[in-house]
Amino acid sequence: MDAAERRQEIIAAASRIAVGEGLERVTAKRVAQELGVAPGLISHYFGSADDLVAAAFGHAAGDERGLLFGAASEGAAPREELNRLVAGFLHPDRDPVSLLWLDAWQTSRRRPALMAEVVRQMDADTAQLAELIRRGSVSGDFSAVDPASTALRIMALIDGLSIRAAIRAQIDYTVVGDLVVSTVESELGLAPGALTV
Repeated sequence: MDAAERRQEIIAAASRIAVGEGLERVTAKRVAQELGVAPGLISHYFGSADDLVAAAFGHAAGDERGLLFGAASEGAAPREELNRLVAGFLHPDRDPVSLLWLDAWQTSRRRPALMAEVVRQMDADTAQLAELIRRGSVSGDFSAVDPASTALRIMALIDGLSIRAAIRAQIDYTVVGDLVVSTVESELGLAPGALTV
């Protein structure tokens, strides 16, 4: 395996650990154990633990974005794409990555490389949503004057729901999910009930 392939293998393994066990478990030793190699090999590719953690988070967040937006866009008009996307953001299957986001926001206060990656991933999510809103506004599906600002407000609300992943069994957040749907409808000039999430 060449150097680029080995690096990707390490990042993918670190990402699986991050989603399944948390960012604090993303260490050279744990990733080496996952791959059945010596920890020195991981350290050869990632000189600092911070860089390894940032790469693991970035991979997981990027994969989630690809899955959510990819599944939503399959042959769909903008309104249906948005409906599928909001449903994906609200689905309990997203809980492991929501917990990872909570972990990353907290941990990034002490890890500059992770902070930079968190900001990059948040910007990428917002930009992709803004592009969907822009396309929907051009087609007449939505009426958003400023797609970028609209996308940022929607993503901030969705990010706030990540706490559900940690306490879903103790608090029923159904009404908060309803708030997301009604807010998205309002932001995009859709009639109440237009989204069938």
